[in-house]
Amino acid sequence: MLTFEKVLEIFADYLTADETIEVYISRHGCVRVEFDQDFHYCSGEVCHTPKELFDLLADDYRTYLEIELTKGKREVTEDDEREADALDFSSKKFYYQTTIR
Repeated sequence: MLTFEKVLEIFADYLTADETIEVYISRHGCVRVEFDQDFHYCSGEVCHTPKELFDLLADDYRTYLEIELTKGKREVTEDDEREADALDFSSKKFYYQTTIR
C-alpha cells in the first residue's frame, strides 16, 4: 500500500538535491512547497492522498532532470528526453512495486 512516507522515501534523493522543493506533513495531507530561485517567494499545494503527492513529485522530478540535463540553457532534445526517461523510470518502478504489495 502506498503511503505518504513511502512517497517521500521514493523521492528522498530528489528532494535532497532540489533545494527549491520541500514537503511538509500537515493534518490535511502533505503540502508540497516550491520556492523561487531566490527563496523569497513560494507557492504550495496540498496533496490529500499519497497518489496525488507521487504524481506531483514525479512531475517535479522530471522537470528537475530536464533542467539538469540542459543546464537550463537550451531546449530539451530527444536525447535529453530519453535520458530523463531512463532516470525517471526507477522512481516509477519503485512506485509500482510498492502499490502491488
